[in-house]
Amino acid sequence: MWIIFGILTLIMTLLNLYMYNAGKNYHIFMVLSLFLMALTLCAQYQMIASWSLAGDWSAIADVAPTLSMMLWIFVIGSFVVNVIPLLLSYRKNR
Repeated sequence: MWIIFGILTLIMTLLNLYMYNAGKNYHIFMVLSLFLMALTLCAQYQMIASWSLAGDWSAIADVAPTLSMMLWIFVIGSFVVNVIPLLLSYRKNR
């Protein structure tokens, strides 16, 4: 499920940038992208929690360290890319 949310996040981010460049209302895509990013994080957490409840400690030990770094990069990157059009539009209207 997290893969679907992650792909949808990337699509909404690209639509956000496209709509900004086209001069159209891009805010809905920015909100959807950030919402899907939160759902991606929740799905990842749920996956790790289900492994914990099942006692699959080797899976957690294998995946959690790498996944943690990937999620940090995903969140920071997604946030920065989604906020860039907002900052550019603020600077243009200032």
